[in-house]
Amino acid sequence: MLPTLQPFFQGPFREYGEAVTLSQTPDLPTLSHQFAEVSALKSAITRWALHEGIDSPRAHASVWHMRYCVRVLPTMLLSHSVLNRGLSIAAQDVQLCLVTQRLMLRTCGQPFTPGSSTGAKYHPMIFAHFAPLHAFLSTQFGIAERVLWSNLVFRLRQISTTVANVLPDASGLLQDVRTLLHRDCWQDQPNPLFGAQRNEYMASGKRVRGACCLLHAHPHKDYCGDCPKRPEFMAARKTARKQMACSTKSFSQ
Repeated sequence: MLPTLQPFFQGPFREYGEAVTLSQTPDLPTLSHQFAEVSALKSAITRWALHEGIDSPRAHASVWHMRYCVRVLPTMLLSHSVLNRGLSIAAQDVQLCLVTQRLMLRTCGQPFTPGSSTGAKYHPMIFAHFAPLHAFLSTQFGIAERVLWSNLVFRLRQISTTVANVLPDASGLLQDVRTLLHRDCWQDQPNPLFGAQRNEYMASGKRVRGACCLLHAHPHKDYCGDCPKRPEFMAARKTARKQMACSTKSFSQ
């Protein structure tokens, strides 16, 4: 794990920190090089998914992505929103070990300028890390990018809540996550997290995701509790789609 975050990843939380570490092998290709080369990263994801018993290529990508988010987001959130320390996490600056699937960084980052906005803290994470990752997974496995952004929204909420519950003061973290999900643009670029959470809807008093993550394709998993494919949510899903279509049409006129 990163030395700066060791105090946070103690006891049962240690595994959440071990997936991101400092690079000890500078000769490994960067993540952006792996995107360009294609075969090594695609093969590693496929091998992992097949070992888990997942058959569909789309599910290979989505289930791997759900796991990847769990592995890397705790470090990103704690460093950026709690320590206020920016990590160099653009795809061209990091390495992904295909054996351990650990994300490896060059340094522990640098302190943000006091008063830095959420956009300044997280723009690289959204547009220089996850956006190219999603483009790669979509191109190579046929999974829609909207599914991957929906996955990321789900994991952001889940992990930030878990982290906040063990922090003495989580106000900065929770404010950053709220802003990440509800700001429609970052530096004149549409915010894909905003678009993903807008596709969610309410059914029986429960928030339902706009896209299924395909975790049920794993032989030991089932539909998530907020999955739009659950039978009890299907009628509400159709109604929500009609309402969103009408809203989009009205907005465009």
